Amino acid sequence: MAHKFNWMLVNKAGRENLRILIPVIAALCIIIGFILGSKFGSVLQMNSLIAEKKSSNNQSIITLNEALGFLSSKYVDQLNKDSLVDVALNQWVGGLDPFSSYIRPQDLAWMNKRLSGSYVGIGIEFTLKNDSILVISVFENGPAAIAGIAVGDYITATGEYIGSKTEVQQAENMVYNIRGKVGEKVKIQIYRPFTKKYLTLNCVRKDLEMPSVQPFIDYNKSVGYIRIKEFSAKTDQEFMLAMDSLFGKQNNEKDLILDLRGNPGGYLEKSTHLINQLISESGKIMVTTKTKTGKETIYKTSGRPFFRPRKIAVLMDENSASASEIVAGALQDLKRAVIIGRPSFGKGLVQGQFNLSNGGALKLTIAKFYTPSGKLIQKPYKKGDTSKVAGGIIPDITIPQQSRDSLAIWQNTVRQILPFITQNKFNWDLKSDKLDKKNAAIWSSFSLNHPMVNTFLAQHNLSEDFRMLVWQKLKVAYVKQSFGADAAMRLEFESDPFLNAAITYLKK
Repeated sequence: MAHKFNWMLVNKAGRENLRILIPVIAALCIIIGFILGSKFGSVLQMNSLIAEKKSSNNQSIITLNEALGFLSSKYVDQLNKDSLVDVALNQWVGGLDPFSSYIRPQDLAWMNKRLSGSYVGIGIEFTLKNDSILVISVFENGPAAIAGIAVGDYITATGEYIGSKTEVQQAENMVYNIRGKVGEKVKIQIYRPFTKKYLTLNCVRKDLEMPSVQPFIDYNKSVGYIRIKEFSAKTDQEFMLAMDSLFGKQNNEKDLILDLRGNPGGYLEKSTHLINQLISESGKIMVTTKTKTGKETIYKTSGRPFFRPRKIAVLMDENSASASEIVAGALQDLKRAVIIGRPSFGKGLVQGQFNLSNGGALKLTIAKFYTPSGKLIQKPYKKGDTSKVAGGIIPDITIPQQSRDSLAIWQNTVRQILPFITQNKFNWDLKSDKLDKKNAAIWSSFSLNHPMVNTFLAQHNLSEDFRMLVWQKLKVAYVKQSFGADAAMRLEFESDPFLNAAITYLKK
């Protein structure tokens, strides 16, 4: 999960003074950039600048180097040099564009591992809530599941912070403690709302697979559904396995719903591998990238797909970005799929990663990408940009949003669904001999006017306009909690407007 980190730069006495130094730090980062840039050769083109000792640029370097010397030797408080470098690089790189960034050494290994499709951890998905970690998913047979951690638990402390009466552990520190080496134990304190009790559990870290294709279901005899969460190193393999499961025996007799909602992107090459499996013609342009020197790289279809679904519906929303936009843009321009949803994020920039000698890395924007028809989907991000490009992929079938105020209220409130169901248990009024998880109609005992719906509306001060949304989200959450993800996904087809629109289109 992306979340904000607080950097410890100086000792307590010097924090206030350091605020005055931020402009100096921002300038000094250029020195660091020049020094580190020599390791990148032509990528950052710094060597030639440093070599020109008599140039005006060289005088700027000398001046900044003098300032760094005075700052290190004369400043009244002790400075943490590593943190100083971190802040300097963040100030420098972070201002270039929304996607270039400095990756700290302690974050780099985990990020690389995560994009590889696996990571070392305890097997949970979570969201940050105040100073706690709310568990929203527990991997089957993972360390957390074996230790007894459940969906809805709050992780309140880890390691040496457990039992402390003087220190409150910050959420980002808990995240770091949960990560670690394979085979090592980590103590975790949880709060369980159902029992209102605190428990201390031992988890043994494990190397875990993190699927990017999840879930996929055979909705009916004529439609297969696949959701792609991101484009990691194993996405193409996982996609092929999902397609084989859904289409292997009915290769050209079924339609496909490809759900890219909330997909932030990932590896460009993996997105082109996926497109290749959905386009029968060879030599078709999938995407083109261009660098600042004008160098083009053109990705074309091979014309050798293993599977040939009939119609394709791609679901997108405002959080679908980067590689997911490459897929949608190609399938739309090549007339292979209909795009359903809302305009996508609008990220048309490509990043490359360059490792630094301190164990960190720079993630720098190195190119722009264009859809087969030549569209640049990057939305404006520079101050003063007066272009009229809205950015993003424009859907063929639009699922309208509510008003901005209502949407903002709902986005904030929907995060409270999971905490609510963990504290308000619901017992389904169903007989086991009549249970059919594939029939969404069985969930009729949870009515639109159920007391749970009324309670949620009242607790979060929501008007009657939100009753339908609350009812649908609560019902799906309770079904997932009691009967699993497959049953919940089938229920989504009855209430999700994106899926409703896709089914309607595919039936034509």
